[in-house]
Amino acid sequence: MTLGFAFAATAQMYTPSASAVASGTLNVSYAGQVINFTVPATSTIDGATVGSAVAAAFPQAAAFTGLLAGQTFPLDVSSTTLLVTGLPNGVTAACDASPCTYVAGATGSITLSGTPTQAGVFTIDITTLTSGSADLSAFAGQLSGFGIPSSFALPQPVPGALDEEGYTMSVTDPNGIKEANGVFSLGLYPNPTEGLSTLDVNSTVAGVATIEVYSITGALVQTSSRSIRVGANRLNMDFSPVPAGIYLVKANINGHQALIRTQKK
Repeated sequence: MTLGFAFAATAQMYTPSASAVASGTLNVSYAGQVINFTVPATSTIDGATVGSAVAAAFPQAAAFTGLLAGQTFPLDVSSTTLLVTGLPNGVTAACDASPCTYVAGATGSITLSGTPTQAGVFTIDITTLTSGSADLSAFAGQLSGFGIPSSFALPQPVPGALDEEGYTMSVTDPNGIKEANGVFSLGLYPNPTEGLSTLDVNSTVAGVATIEVYSITGALVQTSSRSIRVGANRLNMDFSPVPAGIYLVKANINGHQALIRTQKK
């Protein structure tokens, strides 16, 4: 039997709730994002679909169960199984329990990790299959005549009760980022460098710049945060700790990115 259950959104189960998660870089190990949650004891279920399930189990009450349509009933949760969909290739989701099934009241976490092999902006959803019982006590008087219990156990786990949809993850391709964008531009001297260099950031906005240095193979070797004012900014860069080779210096200000290449002699 296939059931088309519909549910109201469950607030405050997941932390963070649906939002932008940590961004990643193509072919670079993802720093990781943890989503924590606590499985609630109750959710809600649409009366029309409850009525369909009740009518299937108690055919003699089919005419009456149509009255449940348009109502919303509490769902007493017994357990739920979570699945994460929409991740970029190379990134996986791992629960702190295996399988990813939790009883009501349990706390857990999902960790996103891996090395993305696909650039772009991805919409990530947490979907669920939930077991439990619909609380029909509001209609207990009418139901009792048909032998229908006021706590009606769902015949199978149903989708959607505890979903959280709409996380986004941005994965950038460093080779596709230019030295300038509509907000700021980068310069670096001396370039090539023997160790110490100055990174020029000419910005039209104030904010905090995240500066990341990658090897030519995509490994992150340095990262820092610097305050940026409107106009010219000169930031000291020290390449002394890294071996000779080609490096990519990427800056991110308010979601805008620019990248410049350098050689360490």
